[in-house]
Amino acid sequence: MNRINLNDHRDKRGFVVNPFEHLTDTGDISNCHAFSIEPGCTRGNHTHPARNEQILVLSGTISVKQKEGNITMSAAVPSILTISKGIKHVFENNTDKTAVVICWSSEREEDYTGEDTIY
Repeated sequence: MNRINLNDHRDKRGFVVNPFEHLTDTGDISNCHAFSIEPGCTRGNHTHPARNEQILVLSGTISVKQKEGNITMSAAVPSILTISKGIKHVFENNTDKTAVVICWSSEREEDYTGEDTIY
């Protein structure tokens, strides 16, 4: 896993971050989506055999569970977590508030023809 701290701009309204500031070219971005996780719920428990997955928590706090360990991600400390291709992962919300997350891939095998997501 690799965690990149982001430059965030804060004021009384909240924060603004550019999740792609670490890339010189955004042409490789794919599978971008946002999702919420209600309190006490999980998402994921899957792997992507031919692409990585990068996540940024937009609201709330989640736990990202992988075989190599758990990482807590929070909107209070904006950062990007990269999950390498082929690594099974689960997103959990163990708080009492809804969490909102945006995910995307920045690396993928173009010639891969199998399933994108394996549960």
